[in-house]
Amino acid sequence: MTQKRNSKGQFVKGTTPWNKGKDFNPGGRSVETRFKKGLKPPKYQKIGAIVKHKDGYTYIKLAEHKWQLYQRYIWEKYHHKKLKRSQTVLFLDGNRNNFAPDNLMAISRKELAIINHEKLLTKGSSDLSRTGILIAKLKLKISKRGEAND
Repeated sequence: MTQKRNSKGQFVKGTTPWNKGKDFNPGGRSVETRFKKGLKPPKYQKIGAIVKHKDGYTYIKLAEHKWQLYQRYIWEKYHHKKLKRSQTVLFLDGNRNNFAPDNLMAISRKELAIINHEKLLTKGSSDLSRTGILIAKLKLKISKRGEAND
């Protein structure tokens, strides 16, 4: 039985497929090895679980299939503000396990790029890191002024 096709080799709209109404039997052990409804995987985490990943960052589970960086979660709860997607939260002392609100600072990703490029973040000293962030903000303002004058 041949199917009607257009010049691109695609099936014409309204053509009935060859397998319409036929039963599919996969065979083998397919039926007994499928995932069962309601079965939770062994590594399932409940909502509110805090998990540390291999990269050193800590995540919190907010809902099913929704995880957030824990430092971002702490910053938003402490400041009662929602961060934009273009913003990130930085550890001022460089310690990824220090979630004290005074150790966390929200910055833009543009500022983070300048901080990383110029190596302005000082591990162990939050005061020097704050100064580095101010330098990055200043460099960003200067570059914006230069674009406006051109």
